[in-house]
Amino acid sequence: MAEQIPEQIEGKAFDYFKSVDFSSITEADQFFQKAKNRLLDVNHWDDIAGTPSATFKTKDEYGLELDRPVRQGDYIQIDIPGPGLPSAEGSDWVRVESINEESTAESRQICLTLRPSPDPTSENTDTAHFFKRLATSSILIEQKDKHIFLHYAGRNEVINTDNSSLMDNVRNFMIGLGAKMGASFPQWKALVEGLGNTH
Repeated sequence: MAEQIPEQIEGKAFDYFKSVDFSSITEADQFFQKAKNRLLDVNHWDDIAGTPSATFKTKDEYGLELDRPVRQGDYIQIDIPGPGLPSAEGSDWVRVESINEESTAESRQICLTLRPSPDPTSENTDTAHFFKRLATSSILIEQKDKHIFLHYAGRNEVINTDNSSLMDNVRNFMIGLGAKMGASFPQWKALVEGLGNTH
């Protein structure tokens, strides 16, 4: 399962796990598809998380909103609670690095990995995120027989203070420090719990 998740090199790593058991493989099959659809429905992640949370909007390379399941190469504009990134008009940006699906006789899984990116609507090539581009966020959903396993994996969480804007760097330091100290934990925990909600 872990081979889908980028290697931890430096900075902080963060994991959250959830499992759901069903009485039949048919029920687990149906739920895997439901959870997969929720995972790819990034525009509604704030609804899925079900708590006051960041909002996520799927965008193309021109910054136009996309009303469809997310695909590899798409950008995601994130509006987190608290001070926004000055140079990116208050938003953080990540790009969908990969969406990998695998299926064997014993199991099937899907893994979505996001990586901090520049704001695609700006000529500024600085990373528009409080973590450096080395960081990744991966969400993996796996089915084995009657069991569903969900895993959030944050890797290489290094605060981004390399931007050309001093205001960006001050903001990133404050938000990034909070995230490294656990402030982002409730956000990802709520999303994983929502993805695994059987109702």
